[in-house]
Amino acid sequence: MAFENFSNEARVWLYQANRELTELERTYLAKQLSIFVDQWSAHGKKLTADSAVLDEYRLAICAEGNVEASGCSIDASVRFMKEIGAEIGADFFDRMKILIESNGEKKLLPFLNLRENPETIMYHPAVVTLKDLREKGKLTVNEYFTV
Repeated sequence: MAFENFSNEARVWLYQANRELTELERTYLAKQLSIFVDQWSAHGKKLTADSAVLDEYRLAICAEGNVEASGCSIDASVRFMKEIGAEIGADFFDRMKILIESNGEKKLLPFLNLRENPETIMYHPAVVTLKDLREKGKLTVNEYFTV
């Protein structure tokens, strides 16, 4: 699993593409994310951060709490993700679709259709901490609506 050296309290920002990313795109994104987090800072202090391409749709940035990510540093990460998304023709800010797993395949499902599929496995789109990603990152639709 990604971020093995980070505590459960570390902050996580998930970015889900509006389409499946190719292997070439995932490799490129992994490199660009690594460059970004290596220089990511808050109020002049380097953040202890890492990034990962989690699968064909999702990317994550994780920051340990020794230096808190501030509004400006979070804005910088959002700006970076918008720019890199525009570069490859992917939208990482479309929150109207949820990544699900059906018959061993991942696909996007409109959020409005989730309740029609209560036992479907979904990837929680709004985790905030690494503990949440580890424990609630993948759950059934029923579990999502009761968490």
